[in-house]
Amino acid sequence: MSGLFSSLLLKKAGIDDITILEYQDRVGGRIHTHYFTDDPDDEKRLYGELGAMRLPYVKDRPDLSQHQLVFDTVEYMNEYNNKDDPNREIKLIPFIYSNPNALYYYNNKKASSGEIMTRDYSESATVKQLGLPDVIPDNYLDIYLDALQPFFDELDKNFTNGLIYLKRYDNHSTYSYLREVYLPKVLPSKKPQNYDMIISAIEEQELGTGDFRHFGFVSAVIEMYTFSDPNYNISWNTIDKGMQRLPNSFLPMIKKENINLKYNSEVYKLDKTNDGKIEVFWKNNGNKISEIFDRVIVTVPLGVVRHWDLPLTLSYGKRSAIREMDYELAEKIFLQFKSRFWEKPPSETGANPTTSNAGIVGGFSVTDLTIRAIVYPSYYVNISADKPGILLVSYSWNRDALVFGQFSEEERFELALKDLATIHGDIAYKEWVPGKENNKAKYWPADKTVGGGAYAYYGVGQVETLIGAMMRPEESIHWCGEHTDIHFGWTVGALNSAVRVVREILLDNLMNDKWFELKNTRLLKYWNGNLEAFEDY
Repeated sequence: MSGLFSSLLLKKAGIDDITILEYQDRVGGRIHTHYFTDDPDDEKRLYGELGAMRLPYVKDRPDLSQHQLVFDTVEYMNEYNNKDDPNREIKLIPFIYSNPNALYYYNNKKASSGEIMTRDYSESATVKQLGLPDVIPDNYLDIYLDALQPFFDELDKNFTNGLIYLKRYDNHSTYSYLREVYLPKVLPSKKPQNYDMIISAIEEQELGTGDFRHFGFVSAVIEMYTFSDPNYNISWNTIDKGMQRLPNSFLPMIKKENINLKYNSEVYKLDKTNDGKIEVFWKNNGNKISEIFDRVIVTVPLGVVRHWDLPLTLSYGKRSAIREMDYELAEKIFLQFKSRFWEKPPSETGANPTTSNAGIVGGFSVTDLTIRAIVYPSYYVNISADKPGILLVSYSWNRDALVFGQFSEEERFELALKDLATIHGDIAYKEWVPGKENNKAKYWPADKTVGGGAYAYYGVGQVETLIGAMMRPEESIHWCGEHTDIHFGWTVGALNSAVRVVREILLDNLMNDKWFELKNTRLLKYWNGNLEAFEDY
């Protein structure tokens, strides 16, 4: 998305000669909708989001919505395509994030009645009823939110100043901050080993196994703040008929504005010429090609860039950032079913009984089984539950994702189905539609277009030491993508970074008037690159 958006902005600023080297045979990068039918626009809605799938916002307060630039881009592209390509319209629909009837299954525990607990039921249960050690307080999840709350408050007052304040704790992982700073203050009577149990229980609910120890505390705060600032009532949208419609909406503009888009172009080398330009080398259908450009914007994930030959004059800081920056691991498994049995009361379908006996439309169930989270689609509203549906049966991160890595795609289907049946019952086997063409497993660490992870997630000390170095242009090369923005891991991070690099290019070329003209457009009204927070940028 950062490449598409930077191209749009450069065109608006009057830059005409633009080439996009696209690694794949489609646009969008990690916005990737997998369609299970030949026609993506049909009404069956048999699709799954392999990558980005939801857009949070604060209703009627665009000034408070961290993702407002995404919504403004949707509006801009709809206006652009309205006359000549109305079929490219991006229709936003509600994404149902939470559902009290979604299920909770940890530690093999059910309600005393023998029913599967709903998430609503689990919130009023004691830790003993949930199968947790009694040294863990019943309000253990509230403790985690309380630990982060002061930082949310500072970010809400002024995001840039709040970020500068938060970076004081960049030497901590989430584990070390909770164990060494926060828990001894609020639970002084507990033993240190009790803190470990509490932290483990929190992590199991909030993130992937290993995330609290591996990644930085600053990343955890920013990720939750970007995801769902608890100080505001967050609403959620998704794109009807697939998030892929967002990057695809740029295609008419690319054609109309004569932007040179080259698919299946695998870059492998950047070289500085004697006159300060950059020669780019790439492979396309077995042919090796090179071309010289005045400026190059690199939007590629760093796991891929590490295999490139780069100019020898790149700084140590830049090379260190490329080598060291952390990425989160993630996997998703989508299974197709003859009917959406989960949307009906279990008593009607023969599914495992639950404490609410209610169907589930939207929201997500959580478990310590290997599938970790079941995400129920929101886009089948007003479509009979007797019709087929695609269910995101497993969405997991870090070590939880790794446990699927050694299996074939078909084996992942079977493993996910087994866990789903443990929670929902044997109806999962009865209604499943087998076959590789009907199901999809995406293991992001094995995706060669990303190179070892799903999205950036900064480790201990990396926000302070790496983001500025990663953002900084060198040798007519500009660095773009979600990994170069403080809102890493999100579409808005990709768009933010595109604005930043266009600003760099325009100011470097003494086109200050064009930058200020662009910055004052409706499209960029709510952009804030938070550049003041990074002294080494």
